[in-house]
Amino acid sequence: MTWNLPTKNIRKLLEKKLGQSKKPHGQVMPDKHQGGLGERGNMTGIRSALGSMLLMIAALAFGQVGSPSSLGASLDEASTCSLGSLPSDIRNRLKSDFRAWKIQEPENLNEYARKTWADEKPRTCPGIAVGRFQSASTPSYAFMLVPADHPEAGYRFLVFSRNARKHSYEAAVVEKSDEHGASNYFIRKVPVSRFFSKKSRKRLQVRATDAILMVDSAEKEYEADIYFWSKGSYRQEPVDY
Repeated sequence: MTWNLPTKNIRKLLEKKLGQSKKPHGQVMPDKHQGGLGERGNMTGIRSALGSMLLMIAALAFGQVGSPSSLGASLDEASTCSLGSLPSDIRNRLKSDFRAWKIQEPENLNEYARKTWADEKPRTCPGIAVGRFQSASTPSYAFMLVPADHPEAGYRFLVFSRNARKHSYEAAVVEKSDEHGASNYFIRKVPVSRFFSKKSRKRLQVRATDAILMVDSAEKEYEADIYFWSKGSYRQEPVDY
């Protein structure tokens, strides 16, 4: 995991602490515990400042100071659920065709799904997966969308892939549900080779290098399925994950 820590604030804190620990010009600061002179007192101030800095780093890292989620997800991780990094025509399609929907985000997951998602490495947005799902050379974009007003009330699982003839991305709705329980689900990219041998890939005519893993995690249930491109459409297979 990578943490974006506010180094400017930490540096100010350190400078402030160190400034307080410095002896006034022309004076000696005694150590109140040992009766020693300025060097020991100065080192005590430095250790105190370093201790404060380390405590701040630990608090930020584990979500105790202004963390965007209870899991302590860093700002750069949270920003991966933003539409800003997506191709413009995909952004436009999502805004026009799915305006009542939003991308599944960490805060929408139930506690079990959130814990399962948080254990994944690298940690990515639970509602976006980018990989070579249909072609070994061209990336596709998979999305888990949930209702913007009631994120628990259903989902749409779709994949945008580039149409070389039209020079644009086309969407395929792979799966959808209007039932309660959308907070159980998240998606991520996985390598096809993890689940299929070379012989199986040849038999299934799987030419893409990546597949989409969908995880369903709740208090009394857990299921994982992969979706892979085979013979012109997405196929689903349950997997041990």
